[in-house]
Amino acid sequence: MEALLDKNDDFTALADQDNKKIASGLITLKSVVEYQLHFNIPIYQRLYVWKSNQIKTLLEDIKNAFLKDINYDFFLGGVMLSNNSLGQIDLVDGQQRFTTLWLICDELSKYNPSLKNFTYTAQNEPRIYFSIRDKAQKFLKDKESFKEFLNDKGEIIKGAESEVSEIIPLVEGRALIREFLIEFQKNNSFDIIAFSRFLYTQINLTYTFIPNKSDMNRVFEAMNNRGKQLEHHELLKSRLLQKIPKETRLTYALIWDACSDMNTYIEKSLKDVADLNWKDLYGNTAVFYEENLTDKSKFEIENVNILQVLKREQLQDNIDPSLLDILKDTSVDVKNNSKKEITENEYSSKSFRSIIPFPAFLLHTLRVYQLKNDFSKELSAEVIDKKLLEVFNVEENFDTQDKAETFIELLWRVRVLFDKYVIKWIYDNEAKEEFHGIESIQLSKSILKNKNGTTNETISVQRLETTDESLRALVKLQGMLYHSQEMTTQYWLTPFLYFLEKEELSTQQLLRKLEVLDNILFYSTKNTSKLKERTFEIVFQDFKEELNHLEDTQKYLTQLSGTNYPNYIFYKLEYILWKNRNKICSAHQLDLERWNDFRLTAKNSVEHIFPQKSKEENKHIDYISEEELDRLQLEGKHPIDDFGNLVLLSPGMNSEYSNMPYKQKKGKYDSKTDADSLKSELIFKNDDWNWKKAEQHRNEMIKLISEYIYSTRIL
Repeated sequence: MEALLDKNDDFTALADQDNKKIASGLITLKSVVEYQLHFNIPIYQRLYVWKSNQIKTLLEDIKNAFLKDINYDFFLGGVMLSNNSLGQIDLVDGQQRFTTLWLICDELSKYNPSLKNFTYTAQNEPRIYFSIRDKAQKFLKDKESFKEFLNDKGEIIKGAESEVSEIIPLVEGRALIREFLIEFQKNNSFDIIAFSRFLYTQINLTYTFIPNKSDMNRVFEAMNNRGKQLEHHELLKSRLLQKIPKETRLTYALIWDACSDMNTYIEKSLKDVADLNWKDLYGNTAVFYEENLTDKSKFEIENVNILQVLKREQLQDNIDPSLLDILKDTSVDVKNNSKKEITENEYSSKSFRSIIPFPAFLLHTLRVYQLKNDFSKELSAEVIDKKLLEVFNVEENFDTQDKAETFIELLWRVRVLFDKYVIKWIYDNEAKEEFHGIESIQLSKSILKNKNGTTNETISVQRLETTDESLRALVKLQGMLYHSQEMTTQYWLTPFLYFLEKEELSTQQLLRKLEVLDNILFYSTKNTSKLKERTFEIVFQDFKEELNHLEDTQKYLTQLSGTNYPNYIFYKLEYILWKNRNKICSAHQLDLERWNDFRLTAKNSVEHIFPQKSKEENKHIDYISEEELDRLQLEGKHPIDDFGNLVLLSPGMNSEYSNMPYKQKKGKYDSKTDADSLKSELIFKNDDWNWKKAEQHRNEMIKLISEYIYSTRIL
């Protein structure tokens, strides 16, 4: 094989069996059509496995690029191609992403038929071919042939999974894409046709073509074992540290390294990175007698002078006497005359992962830095990981030692507060699942007195799930924001972190602050600016004035908007219901413990409780009488679309309920051990369901939301 890397777009030559050249270049979906490319998924590739998070992230990345500039060339990543013995082009690497693009285009072709040029060849064959996956391939070519296994919404019928297991990931992926695109369109400014054109012409993929006569095992081995390239945040660290003198550079490098591990709590990360002990961080071990402390707050890690701690530790490392010094100097007492022996127990916390990666955290911290330094909203940083270096622009924005040091010191403070007050995905070993939570630090020590008068002290540091009621509510509120907003940006974090760093707030005040931020940002009639700018300028706005421009809940939730209601309002209601759980459970005789344990989960499908289309055998069950319908004079709208008759479901629940009558849905819901949604809890407590009960339920929800909104006006 020739050691040559060409920029080569002659795919006919590259696919030739005698080709020996490695080539690379860029392709768009449009150029895939123009070059008449047809991709084979080799037999050693796994079937399609992408889930909700990966699909949502990809779609949001593309949507954000589209909204920023319709002519923007968006670089999506790379694919590795090869020629096989049949003269076909194998998609060796990047299959999951490319298959997702195919599914997106297949769904978008309903709006823009020209995309069928990408999804299918001129011979009407799917542009991707799954080797030995006959059913998967048949599904791509002719979805109608699987009609008997799908319900009206295009989802696998319960009980048919084993027979069509190959197509399940493709069906579920396409259903998720459909729901995400529907959610995008709830923003009236989103142009689905223009979006489809952007996808077709502006998405760029980097391809690398490897001849099939290469040893593919060796190629994969080289790919997996090659030296890892520096990530953007590592390059950013290097550029910022260059502005800092050598004498203090290590101190700031240690802070950066500790902050960069987003899946380890900051105190443990710093302890490991800087080789510290708990006494270095928290001072004399006497502070661990928490029950005797008059002011516990002064021992919080955010009040530790981290620069002083690290400089002292480095100084100590430099002046520690050598063995020769000790032998020569009789003044150095090598005996341990201390009556205390301090032992440090292993650190204890549950496994967790951050809701955002380090590059996104850096960008939110940059936005806080910009707010503190009076940047305009137009210059506010955009949360796009791939543009980290470009957005920071170190040479222009951090051109002095003071600016570089100030940013890294801010990074430390914000990271400490992030770990204290922002939700994490915490892994529950017993349930074998993740949930949102906030864990607080608990410091303690035990003392054992020995017979000779000495004492042994054991220091323990652990993270435990918070029992503070305001923090528990903060977990639910942040969970609502996390699930209802863009997963990749989470712009609400910027003003929240800004106020955390700027003001000293009790947990109750902090909860109220985020409630107000949420209402102004996402429940206001003035939400016309981009989220990037809206979440920036809000910190300077008059909250009392802004709270006068919130949605009229009564008017908003009586519009019979059906599935056009955004997911946000359902998530918001879940938070309000949980916050009022004591009063609601008492009034409706519901299980309070079940409500206490409720956890928000990802949902993306607005569904009708009483089905829009009843099965033939259930058409005798009335939702509303014809007389009542005539009396309402709804002018083309129908009370089936009332907010009271709607819930937000996960794709699995959506598929399970389908067009079942109410009592069947109730039976399935009642058999569940945990509450899937609190709105559903209130609905399914009824023995039957009709328009009157939906109306009553809607009015109760309006009252709850209105009372909650009113309470946030009292600042």
